[in-house]
Amino acid sequence: MRRLSDLCQAAEVRYSKAHCELEYRQEWLHAVIPALYSNMKIITPRLDQDEHAARALTYISYFTWLRATELGRLLHPGQSHSRKYAEAHLRKLAKLQLVIPRQLPGVGAGRAYVLSSRGARQLNDWSGNNGYSSGKDWGSTKNGIWMPPISWRHDLIATGVLSLMAERGFDIYPEAYLRRIEPEANKHPDGLIANREQGFSMWLEVENARKSGRNIDQLVVALAKASRGTPLTAFDVVQDAPIKLGLVAIDPEARDERGFRLNHLHRIETTLLRTGLKAPLSLAIAWVTMKGVGVSAIRLEVKRYGATVKAEG
Repeated sequence: MRRLSDLCQAAEVRYSKAHCELEYRQEWLHAVIPALYSNMKIITPRLDQDEHAARALTYISYFTWLRATELGRLLHPGQSHSRKYAEAHLRKLAKLQLVIPRQLPGVGAGRAYVLSSRGARQLNDWSGNNGYSSGKDWGSTKNGIWMPPISWRHDLIATGVLSLMAERGFDIYPEAYLRRIEPEANKHPDGLIANREQGFSMWLEVENARKSGRNIDQLVVALAKASRGTPLTAFDVVQDAPIKLGLVAIDPEARDERGFRLNHLHRIETTLLRTGLKAPLSLAIAWVTMKGVGVSAIRLEVKRYGATVKAEG
């Protein structure tokens, strides 16, 4: 950059001294400001273990993947702007490369977030063990196009129900977490919901597709045994609130691939009657209201079915 004296000497014929000084200032700014920017230290956001963004990281590991909508309910229950708060936490985590965003298929489906390898390492460092792993292999890529697992819509309904139950103050345990802590279980539900205030838990199954006869039989057996207090698997995490009720999530507006409405409850009740009930049985229904691919609301109902088989003797 030229000195002020050189600049004024070269321009004394054309400009006054004031003009020379102004031009010098402009040259100085053009030369110095880029240098200042290049020497500025880039500040990396800090993540503290007790802040909401760190808790978001734990919840994502808990479920394997989450959208902002369901994550917001878990972090900020009952708040009208919970999704926007969650989006801010996820932006921070993405900037720190602790999560990986995955675009879900379909209009308005949104993004799913999974743990990156760095995110898993961060949680392992905090916890002092290696219990957390990356979700980067969730889904598959073919011809450069990523797609979620086939079960993602079913799983999202389960997550929606669990997050809404968590808003009501219940403790929740998603299937992904139950599989990690008890991989050898006879059967894993789509989730467990613990009502510790009243001392019992609910075994959640999601019914959102047209099942074969064998599959509907298995679902009904799991629900019935849960309501009898003899679940297919008694998970240690709810020892203090034993499983005593089967809960099935049903979308009353669900349709099959042909466009025909699916009456899931009718199939469940028919199966119960066909197999026969030696004693009365209670079954809880979570009627879900869908918004796009996710659950926006639930209504709980408990049905009581009388015995259909006469007691011997």
